[in-house]
Amino acid sequence: MENQNFDQNYDYVNTPAAGGQPEDGKATASMICGIVGMVLCGCMPLGVAALILSIMARKAGNTSGKATAGLILGIIILVLWVVSLILNITTGFYSDFLSQMGV
Repeated sequence: MENQNFDQNYDYVNTPAAGGQPEDGKATASMICGIVGMVLCGCMPLGVAALILSIMARKAGNTSGKATAGLILGIIILVLWVVSLILNITTGFYSDFLSQMGV
């Protein structure tokens, strides 16, 4: 217990691995969720996941393009989902769908 201050010899305090950005895994996951959500035509849960992960990564200090891409794709997915929902309700798609289902 002679050397309790590791900061003198080793830089262990809030240092990302291999010179990367902090919370780089969350930034990568947000970008992947955004891309997959766009491929799946605006999958709302993936858009929400992309937004949450990118916001968490950015709050931790990650300024990479992956976090920004996840944020932008998450916003686009949610906007497309809301527009789709409004369009489907106003055109009567849901009432036709429910009547075909026997509800």
